[in-house]
Amino acid sequence: MDRLAKNERNLSIFIGIVSTITIISLFLQILGLEINCKEIINIAMYLGLFTTAVSLAFQQFSKNDRIKEIFQHKIYAEKYKTLRDEYMGLIEEIMSDSTSEDELRNKRDKFQNHYSSIGEFAPSIEIIDYEQARIRLGISKYNKEEFTWSDSEIDKFLLKQLHIS
Repeated sequence: MDRLAKNERNLSIFIGIVSTITIISLFLQILGLEINCKEIINIAMYLGLFTTAVSLAFQQFSKNDRIKEIFQHKIYAEKYKTLRDEYMGLIEEIMSDSTSEDELRNKRDKFQNHYSSIGEFAPSIEIIDYEQARIRLGISKYNKEEFTWSDSEIDKFLLKQLHIS
C-alpha cells in the first residue's frame, strides 16, 4: 500500500510538472505574439506540443486505478490482522489447556480455511513489499526463508505471556 501510494504521489508530481510546462509554453507563445518574435513562438509551440503529447500518452498508458488497488490492500491487511488476532486466541487456548484437542483442531482447520479464502482474492504483492513488511515488523531481514520463523520472530506477534522464548 505504501509503495503504491508513493507511486501515486510521484505520478501526481510528474503530471503537475508537465502541466506547468504546457502553461509556460502557452504564455511564451502569447509573449512571442506581443513582441512579434517568431523564434519564441516556434520554440513555445514545439514545447507545448511535446508536453501535451507526453501528457496524453501518459494518461492513455496509466489508466490503472491505483486508488482502488491501495484501498484493496488496506482491506486485506485488516482481514489478515483480524485472522492473526483469532490465531492468538487459539494459542492462548492451547497454552491454557482449557480446550479439548478435537475442538482446537476444528478451530485450527477453520482458521486455515479462512486464511485460504482471504488469500484467494487478495491483491498480489511484489517481493520488495514483502521484504519491507518483514523489516517493519522487526523480523530478521537476514533470514531469507519466507515460510519459516524463529521462536523470537513468532514472539513478536504474541502477547508477552504467550512468548515461547
